[in-house]
Amino acid sequence: MAPNYSYQKVNDAESDGDVQSIEAAPQFLAKDGELSVIQSTQVGWFKRPSVFWLLPVFLLFNLAMGMTAMPRINVLISLICRNVLSDGMHAGHDAAAGGSMSGSMGGNSPRHMGMGGGGGHSGNATGPIDYSPEAVVIGEYNPQCSFKEVESATAMLTLYGNLIAGMLGAIFTPVWGKLSDKYGRVRPLAAAASVFLGGEVISVLLAALPNVFPLNWIYTAFILEGFSGSFLVIMALASSYAVDCTQDNERNVAIGYFHGSMFLGMAAGPIFGGYLGTSVGESRPMLIFYTALVMRLLGIAFLLFLVPESLPRPVTRSESAVSELKQLFRAARSQSWAEIIKSANPLHLLRILAPSKATAGSNVQRNLITLTSINTIIFGSVMGAMNVLMLYSEFEFGWGNKESGIFLSAVNFSRTIATVGVLPLTICLYRRWLSHTNQASTEHGFDRLDLFLIRTSILSDVIGFMGFAFAPTGALFILSGVIASLGAIGLATSEASMTKLVDSSRIGELLGALGFLQAVARIIAPTIASLTYSWTVASMPQLVFMGVAVCFAAAFVVSFFARPDSSNRAFARADGEDGEPMVPLSTRKAGARR
Repeated sequence: MAPNYSYQKVNDAESDGDVQSIEAAPQFLAKDGELSVIQSTQVGWFKRPSVFWLLPVFLLFNLAMGMTAMPRINVLISLICRNVLSDGMHAGHDAAAGGSMSGSMGGNSPRHMGMGGGGGHSGNATGPIDYSPEAVVIGEYNPQCSFKEVESATAMLTLYGNLIAGMLGAIFTPVWGKLSDKYGRVRPLAAAASVFLGGEVISVLLAALPNVFPLNWIYTAFILEGFSGSFLVIMALASSYAVDCTQDNERNVAIGYFHGSMFLGMAAGPIFGGYLGTSVGESRPMLIFYTALVMRLLGIAFLLFLVPESLPRPVTRSESAVSELKQLFRAARSQSWAEIIKSANPLHLLRILAPSKATAGSNVQRNLITLTSINTIIFGSVMGAMNVLMLYSEFEFGWGNKESGIFLSAVNFSRTIATVGVLPLTICLYRRWLSHTNQASTEHGFDRLDLFLIRTSILSDVIGFMGFAFAPTGALFILSGVIASLGAIGLATSEASMTKLVDSSRIGELLGALGFLQAVARIIAPTIASLTYSWTVASMPQLVFMGVAVCFAAAFVVSFFARPDSSNRAFARADGEDGEPMVPLSTRKAGARR
């Protein structure tokens, strides 16, 4: 049975000192009348929260996301092609199959290839092409699907699906963050991952049983993805967990580990998925999806049964979850519709990003607004340029799937090295050798090192995207991507710096609100970038990269409004709470035995 702990309102002069029992938990100190946990030496290493507990789960989720990214597109094309062919929209293509179809497939590599690079479905096939819906192989390259009706329908379905998932994600991301402040990090994270898993299950059922489930069910998967908040919620809650169990001066590194894990999944996931899909001697794309489902299930089980909670809440025996729901519905019935809509408005949750001067002070207010602006600009710029990078490289350098895969892997592996290797090394060097005083090792809150890292990473983004615009060869284009990958440090550092300015009881709310802005940027930025590229591709296709570089330059200018100062800590950690040192689990185990 888990040992009990005690808490009291240590900062309340009128408190009677009553002590109540709560669940086993990590170290938290009281602040502003809130309940806190006093760390006990009775807690074993396996009960103490650590980023090293959550990293394997996070890596599993990101590997599953990376390995299914491209196969999911191929599955959508196959399903849409079956519908188009069955609706008779292919009329007239049978007669042209031997001419225009084979001619259109000759020479260049098709964009939507199967896992085996086409395998037995060669684009140069000279035999007759079967245009019956049953001949379409789900998840593979199908030459009979290469006509404009399928491309148009795929583009529209993807557009509508991303809009649904994006808008719902923008609404529910702050809600998940708020829930994590009330119910802890692990359970909301497991719940969000389970909702996302439900959407993945629907997608797999559509692919495995296309004759049973209609294609429109795919919108249910997009809706569930929006409810879950997708990877933005998983990232926000994982970062909140990292904040709970690390000290201020280790927070950049801890959050950088999670960002690095995400980039590693994006880099290694497609490679692992490609190998897995052809490991049985033939192309088996559905095996990739089945494996991804198992990986997500393992991650959820690990969360529920092994990962210690980092932010426990007091256990009140008289109040169950059912009674809390009854109180919630009773309060909702007593409110007018206007009050209900106002309380459900996600914009209401954004107030934490711009606190009043009376509450936080002018310096903290300015720094929060500045860091929020920088983080949103960086995230939106990267998301906006992602699809255009692939289109431009294929157009300018004639890249196929192989070259594009090499580029994506090089960039994402470089981002992983930047956040997991370069970031900790830079912090270590700064604190040990580059500081002439002891201030660097004792500073807390948003400090000068954070600002230096943010500005340096933004400059690397500017250089990298200008390199994209002027690179004359594919090799230099890849080199520009490697340089721009250092910008991942700025995303992690700005996020970590924001958590140093807000009370720990509102970290989930803060990162959820930031996730709302990122979700909006995820919708708007790619739309603007794609429209700009489509309008200028014939005259100056590099213009979109110059525009992105200008956005990064604007973020660099905005950074000069920040004022790093140890006094920032007065609002965020007025009680002097530092969290726990971030040490590996093996070290914790050894310490527990001693």
